[in-house]
Amino acid sequence: MKIAILGAGLAGLTCAIECERLGVNADLYERDHTVGWIWPSVNYWPSIFFREKGDIIDYLKKEFKIDIVPIGECRNIILKSPNRTASIDGKQGYFISRGKGTESVESQLKRFLRKTVMYFNRNADYRELSKNYDWVVVATGNDVVARDLGVWEDAGLVRIIGGVAVGDFNHESSSLYLDTSYAGSGYARLTPFSSTQAILGLYAIGCAEFDLERLFSVFLQKEGLSKLDFLFKLLPIPFSTGKVKKFQVRNILLAGRAAGLTENLLGVGGPDVIASGVLAARSIINNEDYTTQVEKVRDHVDNISSFRKIIEKFDNDGYDKLIAAINTPGIKQIIYNTNIDFADIGGRVLKHIAK
Repeated sequence: MKIAILGAGLAGLTCAIECERLGVNADLYERDHTVGWIWPSVNYWPSIFFREKGDIIDYLKKEFKIDIVPIGECRNIILKSPNRTASIDGKQGYFISRGKGTESVESQLKRFLRKTVMYFNRNADYRELSKNYDWVVVATGNDVVARDLGVWEDAGLVRIIGGVAVGDFNHESSSLYLDTSYAGSGYARLTPFSSTQAILGLYAIGCAEFDLERLFSVFLQKEGLSKLDFLFKLLPIPFSTGKVKKFQVRNILLAGRAAGLTENLLGVGGPDVIASGVLAARSIINNEDYTTQVEKVRDHVDNISSFRKIIEKFDNDGYDKLIAAINTPGIKQIIYNTNIDFADIGGRVLKHIAK
């Protein structure tokens, strides 16, 4: 059996790892010179998004044999709207390093591979690969192939600007900022690498690309962050959101963000992307239906994404009311410090109402 994997991100690497475990050595094609995003970043994996799975690190290890080492635990979340602040303590998730550093999750995954042939600096064409391989797993991290195959359903763009700041940070805390004056219906966040460095990012929705620099300055000024020094600033290409109508077209399987398996509320996709890579390998080698295997992952992503339609209707007064409600004694504990699967249950209800 000949398997080609296009893209050495989270889905592509975990697909290759699972192929090796099942006795098939795939060929992995990556257009960059090594694994990992070209810019350093920190992902926050909030426990509230994965409540039904329990501890997400333990879940990935048990269900998919993927052992990820986070750079730290999040024990405090600060939610800020223009006139309200809520602070939530407790075990709230993990910080995950992304990029080309030795601690990044991509570098960790690469170290698991033993026999996979990796072709770097290769901008391979999935159509040509599909002629020469029995199966092609597309894990490119973008929607290009899905659009070309005619199976992509677009949900708009998120425009991103940010940077690595130097300062004095609580390495166990992450802050989320909601303010339409600079983020539209998106958000800004501060997530630490350590006690001295943090990622500050603005994820603007409904804002013009040429206005990003000004909006980022507004964010820093309004939130009292304008005096921070930056090692460098980042302006990645816009982040497309959406999903696919089909996960498989002929001998081509779509995995990870190439399959739209990143929720569009906060863009937390890592665990679901990892799961899809493993499931793609299992489906091919065990002769199982990939769409059926990835259905639970798709449903979870859809559940979280259902909240986006509500958020898009908020103005700043609405954000103030939301944070005030979250900060109400009792409600805060129910949402953040119980075993109730608030995110998935709420998402299912919203999907049912939408129908």
